Amino acid sequence: MKGGVGMTKVPVSNWRELPYEKWSVTTVRAFLKERHEATYGIPYVTRSHAMEGRLIKTMLTDHGAEVVRTFAEVCFVEYKPNQQYPGLNFAFMFSYMRERTLPKVLLKLKTQEQAVVQSAETGEEEKIDSDWW
Repeated sequence: MKGGVGMTKVPVSNWRELPYEKWSVTTVRAFLKERHEATYGIPYVTRSHAMEGRLIKTMLTDHGAEVVRTFAEVCFVEYKPNQQYPGLNFAFMFSYMRERTLPKVLLKLKTQEQAVVQSAETGEEEKIDSDWW
């Protein structure tokens, strides 16, 4: 039943509760803002919301929300802030970190997916290590 009693719609900006298949540019931005402030202790800033939105949309279309989120998470882990650039944004991630980071993310997610399929086929549960980067 659509919109029935007791059913509440999850806001598109609630990245914690929204399933990946419903993520949009707005969801990714909410995730980036919260993650950036938690990591660097400063507000998230971007030069152009329009350009950043196009880059996020491109990655969502090409790879899906799980890849976009994982890519951003890895970028937050790998980026070392400095006095001139104390934080980062998606445009920086996409332009300067994608070539090095995205292939690792794609490989790891593919490997995890294959492990889940294999464990389902054999009936054995396998622990998947997500702390590989």
